[in-house]
Amino acid sequence: MQHLHDDALTLLALGEEATDEERAHLEACPRCSADLGSFRRVVSAARLAGTANEDDDASTAGATDGTGQLFTLQAPDSAVWESIHRELNLDEELRPDPLSAPASSQPSPVASLDAARRRRRRTGPWLAAAAAAVVVAAAGTWGALGALDSNPEPVAIASVELSPLASYSDTGRAVVDELPDGKRELVVTSSSDAAQGYREVWLLAPDATSMVSLGTMEGTEGHFVLPQDLDLSKYPVVDISDEPYDGDPAHSGDSILRGQLDL
Repeated sequence: MQHLHDDALTLLALGEEATDEERAHLEACPRCSADLGSFRRVVSAARLAGTANEDDDASTAGATDGTGQLFTLQAPDSAVWESIHRELNLDEELRPDPLSAPASSQPSPVASLDAARRRRRRTGPWLAAAAAAVVVAAAGTWGALGALDSNPEPVAIASVELSPLASYSDTGRAVVDELPDGKRELVVTSSSDAAQGYREVWLLAPDATSMVSLGTMEGTEGHFVLPQDLDLSKYPVVDISDEPYDGDPAHSGDSILRGQLDL
């Protein structure tokens, strides 16, 4: 699956309306949807930093986190923007620090984001500058962003629609999430929990010559933490089997749903 470019996600997070193609992709792709959510949290932090306590000194702004506790957002030193400008090789007209107090009545370079939006998806320095300016405006430190997002969401890194095998009509879906602590979790859902015996979830090699059991699935949704040393590229096929109560730990050969992750 071809994911949306960071430039496109940046403009969507800044408020540009998604095209029909982008909207359809975001609805079908958990990874891009999660990335867009992260971008939007950065934008929200930037806007909060720019509007809070406007009567206070221009270098600081008060804000509250999700618990209502007050913390302070500080504008970064101008050297931060100078480093961004030099690293991205931006145009000379963008050299002034967009967060510093304006020296004249001329508009800040950040205002040229409107022009960037009208140009629709032109990749290059303008988009990079827009993204960099938003991140810098979010307080200049990732510590402040952590206070705004103390409970980060899992990030989907792979997914697949599960298809029924012969004699079955169930539908299902499998998503691999990367948890905030770095662990990976497979979330499997199915339209039914019916089975002659019990349902077991497996990861199979593409040729099904080797497999790993993740455990039994009760109900229509199961969560399975993956072993840290498990190479998903070697076991990309998600399989739900119907297992008899015979004490044999091997796969019964009777699969209900199956699909290969889009790694």
